[in-house]
Amino acid sequence: METPDQRRSQIVQLLTASQQPISGKQLSEQFDVSRQIIVKDISILKSHHYNINATSKGYHIDIAPQGKGYKRIIVCQHAQESMAEELQIILDNGAMIDDVSIEHPVYGTLKADLMIETHKDLQQFLERMDKYKGKMIANLTDGMHLHTISAHTEKILDNAVRDLSEHQFIVEE
Repeated sequence: METPDQRRSQIVQLLTASQQPISGKQLSEQFDVSRQIIVKDISILKSHHYNINATSKGYHIDIAPQGKGYKRIIVCQHAQESMAEELQIILDNGAMIDDVSIEHPVYGTLKADLMIETHKDLQQFLERMDKYKGKMIANLTDGMHLHTISAHTEKILDNAVRDLSEHQFIVEE
């Protein structure tokens, strides 16, 4: 029987070797432990300075920058009901949604890696939000939030921002 330290070491090896994120469910099945044990293991590894990120697709270790080559941070505001439309507009322009964050007056910056690159990724994200009755973290800031979006060209980012602005998702300065 392996110790928790041995399991954590193996988790680091798996995440380092994998080209794709590994879900908590996959890790819990592989090590025959509960999903909650994996969450605890990841937290302990993070406290030991492993750069492990939790995304909608699973866990990964940051070795290379995530997303595409050109990046932009945009400020958006909308209600929960408009979330799918906002994300769809970004994808329809060929951009990727790397993350979402808020600037909370008490907690500071709260950020979630999304890594939504395809319409299939978006559908899976929305299904999980529905299944778990998920709420946008932006609900903590009256719908105000930031996205890092990325693309292969600046023009793609410009088009995504233009369309988001036309649909009144962008917060104008």
